[in-house]
Amino acid sequence: PPEDRADAARPDAPDQGQILPGLAIEGTLRGRGDLRLEGPMRGAISLEGNLVVGPQGQVTAPIRARRVEIHGEVVGDIEAAHVAVRSGGWVAGDVRAASIAIDDGATLEGLVDMDFDDARLAVNRGAR
Repeated sequence: PPEDRADAARPDAPDQGQILPGLAIEGTLRGRGDLRLEGPMRGAISLEGNLVVGPQGQVTAPIRARRVEIHGEVVGDIEAAHVAVRSGGWVAGDVRAASIAIDDGATLEGLVDMDFDDARLAVNRGAR
């Protein structure tokens, strides 16, 4: 739905970081803002904000974020309040989310657990 896309990380958002295609990241990414990944990333991602994996994004990492939108590739488990796998997006991993959207032309290879309380994500995040 359009409202899902409106709430996801936006390229023009002032508190959003971007990792462009020419930059490869290895390690742990943590933060409070939104992030858009357009390049390769290997490690772990834990955000209090939204994550967008762009069409050129290639993520090999477990992901925890408020909302996750995938246009590229993700190998790893995802835990978020909402996950959207857009057309052309590919996920190989289990997804735990209160809501999930899988567009036509998207691929998800893994288990989906929608018995997930959004409040647990905030509590678990605060404990780390």
